[in-house]
Amino acid sequence: MPRPNLVNNVLSASTSRRTLLKAGGAAALVMSGLTTGARADASRPLVYAFAAWSDALAITYVGAKLIEDNFGYKVQPLQAEPGVIYASLQAGKADLYSNSYMQGMGPLKGAYHGGQADYVKKVAGSIKVVGVSEGPMTQGLAVPDYVDIKSIAELNDHADKFPSGIIGIDAGSGLMQAADATVKAYGLKLNLVPGSEAAMEAAFQRAYSKNEPIVVTTWEPLPMWSKFKMRYLEDPKKTMMSEPYYCFHVTSKDFESNFPKAQAFLTRFHIPNDEEAKIMGWIDGGMKPEDAASKWIGEVKGKGIIEPWLA
Repeated sequence: MPRPNLVNNVLSASTSRRTLLKAGGAAALVMSGLTTGARADASRPLVYAFAAWSDALAITYVGAKLIEDNFGYKVQPLQAEPGVIYASLQAGKADLYSNSYMQGMGPLKGAYHGGQADYVKKVAGSIKVVGVSEGPMTQGLAVPDYVDIKSIAELNDHADKFPSGIIGIDAGSGLMQAADATVKAYGLKLNLVPGSEAAMEAAFQRAYSKNEPIVVTTWEPLPMWSKFKMRYLEDPKKTMMSEPYYCFHVTSKDFESNFPKAQAFLTRFHIPNDEEAKIMGWIDGGMKPEDAASKWIGEVKGKGIIEPWLA
């Protein structure tokens, strides 16, 4: 399986695991090297787009290996940020994206809410949502278990304990959009500080090692939930999450005609949360995503997890 095409120096240098860069889309599409003529060639690779997040790496590289090994298609992973990915799907320069993060099961019926829904709505006529890749997932504002407040509504009364504010991930991500709505809904005095998944986890680890208060935006499954004793703050207004989130397999409009043997696979390819967290942990620990995918597939082969996807 080819290694990822890091679409440009800006993306490869600054894209975190949930980055939503606003620029560079056109350059990324050009640098993908996939012309319309190349796309018309039936022997071309399946272009599997992903963002540099541990869960995206897990699902993409497992999917890529299973597709290559069982359906005979070559797979070309393509790393970009979500806005570029959706534009690539619309333009026919990417074929598949497995981390379309939205709330509820509505996307399977054309109803898009939360997370990346705004991106999906813009290109809905040019893509297809074909299956659920992961979930159900939760998201919220979380604190170490030793922090004595229980609810988001209590944050203002204890704002002095959190001088660094609410440590967030990538500006513009679905999680941060919900966090911004939460700050406004509760009238929070704490600043919402954008960053990245990796930076958020590092900040949490530093505070945890010193037994200091910290509040972060996060979701589950993430490996940090098994590393630390932590919990979500109660959210009586349900601004962080009104129902569970899922990730969906989204394809270009002509995917089925170009890769018919992979279409049915995508309707069934759904990694359980506990298994995905295991792969994510290996990747976060330094294992190459292709090696983590191969290791996991080898460990679960014959246990009834992957076999139904390939039937």
